[in-house]
Amino acid sequence: MSRNKIVQDTDSDALLSKVSAESAGYYHDPLLKLFLPSNVDQGDVHKLPLFNRGTYVRVMAVSRLIDRFLLAPGTEKKQIISLGAGSDTRPFHLLPKHGSNLVYHELDFDVSARRKAGLVAKHAVLHSAVAGPVEYDIHTPEPPHRRRRRSPPWLFASSREPPSQSGAGPRHLHSSGGSSGGVNTPDIQERHSASPGRHPHESETPLKSPSYYIHGVDLRQLMTPASLQLPGIDFSLPTLLVSECCLCYLEPDVSDAVLAAFVKAFTTSASAASSSNQLGIVSYEPFSSDDQFGKVMIHNLAIRGISIPTMMAFPTLQAQVSRLRGLGFKATAAGDLKFVHDAWVEKDEMQRIDRLEMLDEREEFDLLVAHYGIYWGSTTPESDKADYRFAGTFEAWNEFRRQI
Repeated sequence: MSRNKIVQDTDSDALLSKVSAESAGYYHDPLLKLFLPSNVDQGDVHKLPLFNRGTYVRVMAVSRLIDRFLLAPGTEKKQIISLGAGSDTRPFHLLPKHGSNLVYHELDFDVSARRKAGLVAKHAVLHSAVAGPVEYDIHTPEPPHRRRRRSPPWLFASSREPPSQSGAGPRHLHSSGGSSGGVNTPDIQERHSASPGRHPHESETPLKSPSYYIHGVDLRQLMTPASLQLPGIDFSLPTLLVSECCLCYLEPDVSDAVLAAFVKAFTTSASAASSSNQLGIVSYEPFSSDDQFGKVMIHNLAIRGISIPTMMAFPTLQAQVSRLRGLGFKATAAGDLKFVHDAWVEKDEMQRIDRLEMLDEREEFDLLVAHYGIYWGSTTPESDKADYRFAGTFEAWNEFRRQI
């Protein structure tokens, strides 16, 4: 199996984690079931309480940071660019809520992008969340020198339960989710014509609308500002990058180059120079802590053919924070999921989730989530102040308790 396919399949693990936590009552997201493979019943998806709670903490933290960005004072339009979005349902909750004040881009492998665009076209509750007109291009591109074979764009590859679910050793958390919202009705245009042959590094956009774009692109080809000229991306808007277990699969020099390209594009382009635009990032990644537990995590992932290069290159929270600051995100903060669980979950909410499931493995839970970090940063303020406090569109992030 190719490395690309292995990385794509991690989205199936993420989806099952989200479905399990939702079914247990940690949060409400009825759209998740629309992304399940046809051979998986939602009622049959059950994970251990420590996984469900870990998924909840990650979803809660990322969602709060995104919400505070979107709810910043003023009516200025904002933009979200989600890297490796996979089966994330967040745009279908946020777009109806924020209307014309939000443009949402999702970047993923072409096959994943087309699969998701096909699901949006298929399910009324999804495509009605996107303000129209909506244009779909969900054909299956013809491989060079091979006979074209069409397949329904909404079919998911069969998911595989991670071996660590039943085996010994450290477990792993891969999930995402969003908050609830209403829907509206778009105008829909579909294009199913065959596309001409294209360069393998060229991106395609199987879904386009005034507020929502799904781009099929290999992130490894986005290492220069010029390569970021994708349909609909506006470098003059306050923008938030979201990377949930995505950039960590790239080699560190490649992921650094991708982030550097975004920073440069949003801070030096002609449109950016004439505006008050700012760039922020919310990232979720595992790290090794240079301890035995982290080494076993890396070993267990390797058994599944999964490599996360950043776990060793940036083995601590501080290493990741220093990395982001060095790339231009001058104001950056972080916390591992254990810290976020203890510091961000209010007393009443903690009592609620405590009633959902008995968490017998509290020590294992603490050890596991202490190896996953949430990082949030922005390119402002421009000066290297000692406290690195957030300003402008991201000023509300100062309200969140930080470990670093």
